[in-house]
Amino acid sequence: MKDFVQIQNCQAANEYMDKVSQESQFTSQHKGFTKVPHKIHRCYGLTHYEKLILIDLIAYMSDKRQCYPTIEMIARNVGCSSKSVERHIKELADKKKMILVSQGKNNTYFLPNYLHCHPYLLMSEKTHEFIRSIWKQVNERELTLWIQGMVKRDEYKSYIDQLQRLNERRLPIDKFAEKEILESYAQFLKAEMTKRFPPDVNG
Repeated sequence: MKDFVQIQNCQAANEYMDKVSQESQFTSQHKGFTKVPHKIHRCYGLTHYEKLILIDLIAYMSDKRQCYPTIEMIARNVGCSSKSVERHIKELADKKKMILVSQGKNNTYFLPNYLHCHPYLLMSEKTHEFIRSIWKQVNERELTLWIQGMVKRDEYKSYIDQLQRLNERRLPIDKFAEKEILESYAQFLKAEMTKRFPPDVNG
């Protein structure tokens, strides 16, 4: 009954998080919060540590365009070794999810331009869109395993590479090219799904 009362008194999550961030009765060390789109939280193609590190960097940037936390600071915040942080930061830089400028012992980090149409985000969102259209039609656990395998395939990387080339040149003539690539990917997913989950001929 006690837990039920606590749940009943709980506010909407966003409003509640605002209050949690501002509470300073016991400590005022961290009173802020980080605004991160769901597209990043739920992005396929990023490991969980890459997401945590990217979000931590965004938190350090706050209302600025760059940040420069040490590797050890990030390691403490996300709960992994400094060597792992270095590796994951290199992966983020290779995926162009953030821009890294080395300056002696410290790095300076920037977010890239056109992040809203970043290849990893576009491909991830198209995948989520596809899942939403079919998830009730198949066993959800099998769907999870299938999607996890799909985003590791060479074909997935090939679509990302195509989008990356568009993202780098940003020509007016490419106005509809991204949509065409994403639609091609959606058709690829449909074809692969039919192979993995063939329709029931008796249904």
